[in-house]
Amino acid sequence: MYTVKKEYRALKILVNQIGYVSSEHKRVIVECEGENIESFSVIRVEDEKEVYRGSFEYFGKVARWKKGEYYVGDFSDFKIPGSYKIKVNDVSERIEIAEYLVNLRLISANTAFFKASRSSGEWFLEDRHLKFSGPREGEMDLSGGWFDASGDHGIHLSHLSHSTWYNPQQMGLSVYFFFLGYDYIKRKNSPSYTILGKRMLDEGSWGADFLMKTHIPSGSFIRSIRRHEDLDHMDIIKGTRSIGFDYHNSSDQFEEATTRDQEVVDDTYYEASLRSGGAMAIAALAAASYHETSSEVYKNEDYLSSAMEAYDFLVENNFLYTNDGKWNIVDYYTVLIASTELYKATGNEKYLLEARKWCQELKGSSVLLEKGERRFEYKEGMPFHHASDEGLPILALLLYGEIESDEAKAEEAFTTAEEVMRHKVSISKAINNPFFYPLEEITGGKIQFFFPHDTTVSPWWQGENARLASLSVASFLTSKHTGDDSLREELEKMSSSTLDWIMGQNPYDASMIDGFGRNNPQYFFFNNYDYMNIPGGIVNGITSDEDDEEGILLVTAPTSTISDNWRWAEQWLPHVSWFMLAKCIRNE
Repeated sequence: MYTVKKEYRALKILVNQIGYVSSEHKRVIVECEGENIESFSVIRVEDEKEVYRGSFEYFGKVARWKKGEYYVGDFSDFKIPGSYKIKVNDVSERIEIAEYLVNLRLISANTAFFKASRSSGEWFLEDRHLKFSGPREGEMDLSGGWFDASGDHGIHLSHLSHSTWYNPQQMGLSVYFFFLGYDYIKRKNSPSYTILGKRMLDEGSWGADFLMKTHIPSGSFIRSIRRHEDLDHMDIIKGTRSIGFDYHNSSDQFEEATTRDQEVVDDTYYEASLRSGGAMAIAALAAASYHETSSEVYKNEDYLSSAMEAYDFLVENNFLYTNDGKWNIVDYYTVLIASTELYKATGNEKYLLEARKWCQELKGSSVLLEKGERRFEYKEGMPFHHASDEGLPILALLLYGEIESDEAKAEEAFTTAEEVMRHKVSISKAINNPFFYPLEEITGGKIQFFFPHDTTVSPWWQGENARLASLSVASFLTSKHTGDDSLREELEKMSSSTLDWIMGQNPYDASMIDGFGRNNPQYFFFNNYDYMNIPGGIVNGITSDEDDEEGILLVTAPTSTISDNWRWAEQWLPHVSWFMLAKCIRNE
């Protein structure tokens, strides 16, 4: 809480705490109660001189957040780098504006987070001889990779494999984004990115080597390494790790699987379908094959050979590895990226033809609405919504469009992405939304802020910083392909505002990136803070209230009912991966 005049009930100035990029949208948001707010000033710190004055738009209260009223001011047209204060009435807040240093620092920090999250040392040695949990016999060398989360020293291509719709992309996506992100910063051709680029390639190589170990010759990929279930156990490494499986119809992640007595666990339960991490592993290995890598074991052609082999196998046999024996939109957008990357790696028209097919399947998983809008759907009447990868189908379309030699087909992919993002902008402006938060459309056409509690993967719901960053990527890249100036402006604004939320411009005045900004949430597990968050990592973030979908919540200290705040304060690979890519794409 800020110190204000006695007659003020409360006034908070909410800003991007880490730094605004000079060329992008910049907003100040004030939360207050019963105030008279008209204008704000930008004051240069070095001489206390006012250099800009702007006005506010009144938004009032939001949903059932139990917060104050909101005012929003825009100063996007002020672009001069430097240190400033935003002043409202008698309250002020420091900000920084920079051309590219903010992005450089954060990409560097995100990369350092991954290096600190490597499964090395004792974990590496233990994982060289991993046995299978359950009935499968034998052992494998699965050493390497990155821990999945600050509270989970397991390693996963994806979890929730029992899910038909909500599979998050984890290990493979993270590996892939190091190579894809490198390609974007390389386009800038700036000496400032040379060493950072080398570090990104090194981290991508570390991840690619792990994926190679998970690949079953002429088959799929091992999906998961399970860590010790008892996080308070003093020895959480030796003899406590195994190659895990997931029941196809319910999960035992939080409680006993209800289907354990009805299912016969075979090899497919240990391995990945396209949507449960297999396709993104293929994309990552294909990308590794045409980049400079630092592996001591594998050559570029080894990565490519495994990617091609796994692609052919899973395209033919994916139905055996999915929980329901079918394909759906998640398979389509992930395999579209895989085929696109294989085409980039080989130039073989086979993969271009495959990518064209998957693009049509993905477009077929959508419905055209009024006013040039389009909505992805899981099935008829069930809008696509996702806790971590909502922007991934858009990225798939745009990456494919960029390699498509047929101009009409490329334009079709770009137009489909534009129509979907037009709908995202439209629904995000349909209710009071001062933060321009990308809203969710769920079954029944209901529009809300956060991922719903009651889904087929309940009780798995959490903060959604990966979802936000994925939509920042989707918004920014789509804006480069639209000819609609008004839509381009809205997409650029959405892209910036979602990152601003992660960087501290949210109702809790909390930066989600450890070591940057203030009020960083810390993870506690039954009053144990041993599983410390890592600088440069990003926490799960803000959710709806536990008992109210229209509410809002960020738990930063134990309560009478919450002794484990993983939903809000645990770091997770997808958050950092998507945020890193969102910063990389701004540097081409």
